[in-house]
Amino acid sequence: MEVLVTGASGFVGNHTIEALLAAGHTVRGLSRKKPQGDRAKKGATYIDGVDVGDAATLTPEMFQGVDAIVHLVGIIQEAKGGQTFQRIHVQGTQNLVNTAHKAGFAGRFVYMSAIGANANAPSEYSRTKAAAEQIVTASGYAYTIFRPSIILGSDGEFVEQMGDLIKHGGLPVALPFPVIPVPGSGLNKFQPIFIDDLTACVVKSLADPATANQVYEVGGDTQVSFNELLTGFAKSLHVNKPLLHAPVPILRIAATVMEAIMPKPPVTRDQLSNLGLDNTTQSHAITDVFGIKPLGFDPILARIYGS
Repeated sequence: MEVLVTGASGFVGNHTIEALLAAGHTVRGLSRKKPQGDRAKKGATYIDGVDVGDAATLTPEMFQGVDAIVHLVGIIQEAKGGQTFQRIHVQGTQNLVNTAHKAGFAGRFVYMSAIGANANAPSEYSRTKAAAEQIVTASGYAYTIFRPSIILGSDGEFVEQMGDLIKHGGLPVALPFPVIPVPGSGLNKFQPIFIDDLTACVVKSLADPATANQVYEVGGDTQVSFNELLTGFAKSLHVNKPLLHAPVPILRIAATVMEAIMPKPPVTRDQLSNLGLDNTTQSHAITDVFGIKPLGFDPILARIYGS
């Protein structure tokens, strides 16, 4: 099968391409910048200079001969230069669907959404993920939508953020920080999923007609609070510091300032909007549908840090 993957140079895109190649598929990767080093997979064809938010960078020729599209482009923070949730998640998905139609694409469309995607969600991130889902379901294509909890892997952005938060308090300078700051109570729950388990779901979905026109929430084997998440990362990093819980109203003020002066603040107002919500699922689709026994949080940390 010829599979087109967007976001090819990113964390999830890199691992998805690796899994697709291992399963015998031919892969065509689209990205803003050409993957470098370990993220340039032998056997894949890459097309760079593609910004899904800019329809002019997408051409029907990119979709010729493609049997499936795996759309992975997404951002967790807005940034200057047009990197807004609306432009990337919503307009980007619409641009991709429009170009696929022009190319005569008639295969499976896989979209990577997120747990919490909802038109009435408190955060713009979750609302635009829901809007992108609606574009996919209305596209006329056979679709499969995945809603994962936080995705963990050694080269993942979230793992890097956790390391910075634990070691340096999330500050932009590599200086020791005496405590581990926690927004709010830290009782909100997550269900971390290992990147290899997620990509295995994507690959298996392409081979199973029964997964067409379905939405799957997927998570790892254990649910952990944010406090437990931070404690687990700290232990793996051999850091022994107390957790310091910061009131959310104060953090909103701090986030407003950091967003104005920092290119990648450790926390944004939009992220704080989701603080009171658990990022977990009651679904067992990862096992019942895809036959995968997902790793729990501790085994994931062991894979990441080799302990």
